[in-house]
Amino acid sequence: MKVKKQKYLVWLFLTFIFMMVIYFISDMPYEAQDIKPLLESKMEKKFISVPDVKIKYDQQVVSSSSPYEFIEFLYRKAGHILGYFTLTLLWIKTLSYTKLKLAKKLLFSILLSIAYAGMDEFHQTFVPGRTGHLIDVVVVDLMGVVLAVVCVVVIEAFKSKSNTEVRNEV
Repeated sequence: MKVKKQKYLVWLFLTFIFMMVIYFISDMPYEAQDIKPLLESKMEKKFISVPDVKIKYDQQVVSSSSPYEFIEFLYRKAGHILGYFTLTLLWIKTLSYTKLKLAKKLLFSILLSIAYAGMDEFHQTFVPGRTGHLIDVVVVDLMGVVLAVVCVVVIEAFKSKSNTEVRNEV
């Protein structure tokens, strides 16, 4: 029992460390995270072939006619998805050392991750050059959360099937 509690505390610590990483990234002013200058220095605009795409995103239009901005937009949203995918996996792993059933572990992991995403977007409203977008929470961050949960459910289903097949062979 003591080992299980120690593992729980280690994973809880790692989860909070990752939450701090998200916080510090969100606390950076936009200018410190702007990758457009890097893209412009490494990629000539005339060689960038991006299909004509327009995305209405929270009262603004993001268009591929401005390829550096479009690539940065996709990069930022991918960062949200990856960040909340990882946070959700960390919560699931942390809660795996509790007596909760899998469904409750998944539910709590979803709720904790989405609550943190909401607080993080609110926090961004106070950071120079940054804005908080509710759509980031309910669409983009939630994508990462759902992907993590789906991955865990699929893995658990395969584990369960493998265990059943092993028992049937014995």
